[in-house]
Amino acid sequence: MEPRRIPLIKILKGRLLKIAELQDTVILELSRRFNFVLHGGLAVWRVYGGKRFSLDIDIYHDNPREVNIPFKSTRVLTASGVLYLRIKDDVEIELEASPMFEEVVEADYWLVDGSSIVVRTLKQEELVREKVRAFLERGKARDLYDIYYLLDLCDPELIREDMRVLSGKLRMPDDFSGLKELILMGVPP
Repeated sequence: MEPRRIPLIKILKGRLLKIAELQDTVILELSRRFNFVLHGGLAVWRVYGGKRFSLDIDIYHDNPREVNIPFKSTRVLTASGVLYLRIKDDVEIELEASPMFEEVVEADYWLVDGSSIVVRTLKQEELVREKVRAFLERGKARDLYDIYYLLDLCDPELIREDMRVLSGKLRMPDDFSGLKELILMGVPP
């Protein structure tokens, strides 16, 4: 049995609450219109119970060019087919839609009010692989924190090689001091 979750509305305040509510609005709209796969930091936080706030929404979609949502946004489609949307309300979030899929599962996405909807997302081990690649490319503390969080949720045999690669190239993130601002609960590393 999964532990009871505290609704985010009881944890978040001000700008962070508005961002989380806008994320919910966008995810609900996407789920009504498209078959997509949620991944990245938002999946770690809202699906797998991570404690790190995530600002952006990352999805996989068969054809990102078709992703169209009724929000005031700036739209950029790259030559490689990745769509970037900057969505503004009282606050601003970014949505990235990439044209690739990994192995997916269905899981609960926890909304700010404590209810949930079912979304398609990556398995925990795939999220770890994705976060290892991200850390090796950009060296962000948030990626390392997400890997650390997900380790307890993974089958160690399935990520052994990824952890070997990471440990061989591990370094102190440049933005490590800023990580504490993104941790919602518990003591930051």
